[in-house]
Amino acid sequence: MDHRPALSNRHLLFYTLYLAYIAAGALSILPGPTLPLLAQHTGVSLDKAGWMFTALSAGFAIGVMIAGLFTKRLSPKSILMLGLVLMAANSIITPWTHLFSLLLASQFLMGIGFGFLDVSINILVSLLFRETLSQTLIGLHSSFGLGALVAPLLLSLALTVAHDPIWAYLTGSLIALICTALLFRQHTPRPATVTSTGQLAQQALSPRIFGQLLLWLMALEFFFYIAVAVGFSDWIVTAVSQSAAISLALAAPAATAFWLGLTVSRLLSSQIIKRAILNERQLLYLCIFGGGLSVLLAALFPGQLVIVFSASACVGFFLGPLFPGLLAIASRWFAHALGTISGVLLISGVLLISSGISGMIFPVFMGILIPSIGIQWVMAIPAVVCLLIAVPFTLANRKQRRTLQLQQEEHTIEATSPLPTIRHP
Repeated sequence: MDHRPALSNRHLLFYTLYLAYIAAGALSILPGPTLPLLAQHTGVSLDKAGWMFTALSAGFAIGVMIAGLFTKRLSPKSILMLGLVLMAANSIITPWTHLFSLLLASQFLMGIGFGFLDVSINILVSLLFRETLSQTLIGLHSSFGLGALVAPLLLSLALTVAHDPIWAYLTGSLIALICTALLFRQHTPRPATVTSTGQLAQQALSPRIFGQLLLWLMALEFFFYIAVAVGFSDWIVTAVSQSAAISLALAAPAATAFWLGLTVSRLLSSQIIKRAILNERQLLYLCIFGGGLSVLLAALFPGQLVIVFSASACVGFFLGPLFPGLLAIASRWFAHALGTISGVLLISGVLLISSGISGMIFPVFMGILIPSIGIQWVMAIPAVVCLLIAVPFTLANRKQRRTLQLQQEEHTIEATSPLPTIRHP
């Protein structure tokens, strides 16, 4: 039997998913650097315009939940195509509209599309790349960083040449629509139908997982991570522009430096683990403390371009391995729940919804504080939150070690217990 057509189709699908995440990275990052322009277009203050980040994250959380329901009736490919179309259409509305209510609605719908995309890609990767799941996830998350890296450069070019940010948004939308067209003719597997026995087992498994402290500690880690990553990346360009009194086109490379550092570190982190230079836990602790100090450096010198651009790159470099690293740990610790697609949705859904809630709260919270304490102090808040990741991470590691020790003790007791004496009549 010739496996080459199937292998070729799998490679084409991987590259299509890679391109889809590039589009998602570009479209999701553009509202941050263009925040002052969007506020000016819609006639609202800067802190009020920050509510669009809340709308985007709220849409993402709801999109994750809706996608979970859609998986019962639609294929992952259909959900992904729907998500790409939603993102492409609403990203065009974002820089075009002069109505703040329409801006919020477009960001909310784009968040739903992003939720569709994240869930469907996780399912497709789990179905097709089971034997290389870790490497594939790292590659796809690197592509998201690549899209976020290119977006500020496109924005600077659009503002310099055309004096209008809409061309940067149109480029991202075009990539998303190209992905949709590529997916249309590709064959993708659908999750196997779960038997009634499997459904009953999964229903019995869900309450046990939701009642575990370990899961909620992991969710808190993701909550803090997104608060740092989204809070810093959404406001750093505005902070540099206001502190250094320069245009957004000149300040946008601060976001580029952040995403460049993030993309490079995700590519390097797998090699660091593979070569045993650091173990996984040591690497993540280094990223947590290094990220917190780098954010603090950027907050202290937002008007010094060389320092803040370098610090922004360091923030991205240290934050880069955190998300895929924490996701890999969650997948490994809850391996018993990942045997089915519903298990994938269960664990990833909790973590992604936690991320969405964080994105809803934190950027707008920073925007509200800017008039009262100033943008320099506001930019220092993500530094504190980054260091806080160490608290649930440490507790989760202790909880997991204690659980493994108890399991080993139980196995030892069972192995050393004498067999009961059998009395013959």
